[in-house]
Amino acid sequence: MLLATLWANGFPTDFVNDATSRLDAPVSPSKPDCDDAAVFAEFGGADHEGWLKDIGHGISGMDLTPISEPVSDEQWQAIKDAIAKELPLQKRGLDCVGVTMPQLILVAVHDWDGMIIKIGEKLAAAGLPRDQVSATLSAAEANSLWKRADPDAVAALTVSCAADNTWSDRFFELGFMNLGGEVDKLLPPLRSDTDNN
Repeated sequence: MLLATLWANGFPTDFVNDATSRLDAPVSPSKPDCDDAAVFAEFGGADHEGWLKDIGHGISGMDLTPISEPVSDEQWQAIKDAIAKELPLQKRGLDCVGVTMPQLILVAVHDWDGMIIKIGEKLAAAGLPRDQVSATLSAAEANSLWKRADPDAVAALTVSCAADNTWSDRFFELGFMNLGGEVDKLLPPLRSDTDNN
């Protein structure tokens, strides 16, 4: 929760990595005296409403938005898999638009990259590490997927694109925009840790 909150609230990468190292360090073998009045006063709130809410109050008190349900490793991997699955399809679409409807390539690039930017904003707001988000989405940008076809390859690519309408259906029906919805389904709902529901 703490690390996701730091990422989501824009803390520097070095700061979050240092906090990660500290939290990953071995736990002290000493145990607190839970019968001590001072200890109970400090941690008693967690006894009433749970650790997440208790810690969330402190985070909110620092004007930070707490991430009470961080993205799990499994969810993050599923998101990366969903993105990776779309990339060859989008590359094929951009390649074919580029040779069969070059007047629309700027629209195709704009729409795809606009969606990738929105996905990036959602992933960052969910508290995923910004360096990992950047690496994943940089590979998904149109600039990484599409390059103007070599003149010698244009004729063969045009024939190939004409023989397969899968890419054009996906383009004209805006099927490529479904990736944003797929990512939404894999993300935990964003809410404040102090919410009652």
